[in-house]
Amino acid sequence: MSRICDQLSPLGANAAPTNTTIGKATGTAISNVPISHDGEFVRLVSIGQALYLAARRFDTADDGLYQKANTSLKPYAALGLVCAIGQYWSCSIICCFMSIQLNAVSHHFGEHLVLANISLSLADGEILCVLGPSGSGKSTLLRIIAGLESIQSGDISLDQELLANPTYCPPPEQRPIGLVFQDHALFPHLTVAENVEFGLHQLTVAQRDQIVTPLLERVGLAALAKRYPHTLSGGQQQRIALIRALALKPRVMLLDEPFASVDTPLRRQLRQDSRHELKQAGSTTIMVTHDPEEAMAMADRILVLVDGKAVQLDAPEVLWREPAHRFVAETIAGLQTLRGTVSADCITTAFGRLPIRNVRGASALIDGASVTLGVRGSTVGITDEITDESAQAAVEDIRFDGMHWTALIQRQDQQLRFVLDHKSQVQTGSRVTLRFTDAEAILYS
Repeated sequence: MSRICDQLSPLGANAAPTNTTIGKATGTAISNVPISHDGEFVRLVSIGQALYLAARRFDTADDGLYQKANTSLKPYAALGLVCAIGQYWSCSIICCFMSIQLNAVSHHFGEHLVLANISLSLADGEILCVLGPSGSGKSTLLRIIAGLESIQSGDISLDQELLANPTYCPPPEQRPIGLVFQDHALFPHLTVAENVEFGLHQLTVAQRDQIVTPLLERVGLAALAKRYPHTLSGGQQQRIALIRALALKPRVMLLDEPFASVDTPLRRQLRQDSRHELKQAGSTTIMVTHDPEEAMAMADRILVLVDGKAVQLDAPEVLWREPAHRFVAETIAGLQTLRGTVSADCITTAFGRLPIRNVRGASALIDGASVTLGVRGSTVGITDEITDESAQAAVEDIRFDGMHWTALIQRQDQQLRFVLDHKSQVQTGSRVTLRFTDAEAILYS
């Protein structure tokens, strides 16, 4: 509004501006509204009020002039608003659908920094997996969002409204957030149906039934409505815990390693079912896991935490193709560690010479420098033809993992794993040569 008034002020308090002058000034002011980040787009919604007030400045002298000015404002103001949005279209669209946002959240336990300046924004209905080694701050981040841990630094907003900061921290029951933990936390003295409807006590019996019955049917457990939790399998208990949280129609769902207590085949099915239910409910979801396979299968995006720091936040395929941290490279992308020494346009390793042009981030290396790389095994060739005696390596072992035959190649104190086309490609104890001509690698240090 102040920008619009600034545009109109040169006209003078007693001047009689024309319709066109007022309209153009208003449109120009709107189109110049800066949008430096997502949140500022919301401010454009209030421009309608500014238009009205800007026109009303001329209402004091002449009602007829006010009517003309107000009419003239409409087309120019509309054009200006379109220009302002259009300049930052992608940013504006994203902002419209933002659900939960974290801004510079940090946390200490004593003098130990657990979370360092975590910022992120999630879209409505997005599923985010938080992945990291033990002690990286994953569960602490979830507890802060849930309100189980007081926020020490930064702030959290939900739908553009403050959810928590160091001076305002409502308890979990006052937040529109659903929680599902590893142990499910079902009430043993309540039936399945009573567990699901536990948070709906303010509704009538008929209203509760209209919510609970369809949820039980969606997860295939309607026939077990009168059973008690101890009579259910681990997978059935997990489904009940999930739909109990969804019954409250939370804006955000928080899951803390919900599948860790079930066996592997069931875990895969539960992941698939849970992702379907979460997407159907439309709740924004943050799920903590230590399992990279689980994160890849469940997430729209993955946040990777290492020592309390966010080292990468991207879609699963981006993390696999372009890992930005060694933990990501080794855990998600499956890169293997290799040491070597820079020699002209190559890096000399125990297994052979790797062209520097194939190493991401290696453009400024100094000749003779010792380096540590991550190399994608699937891009390295293996042959039993010995072309370089100094680089030949031994096949230490061949293992079958249920899907592939994997060869362990050893030379000096380094080891690499390779997926074989077939078991007879190489033999245990044989000597082989590795080809790095087309290898993909990333520089660690």
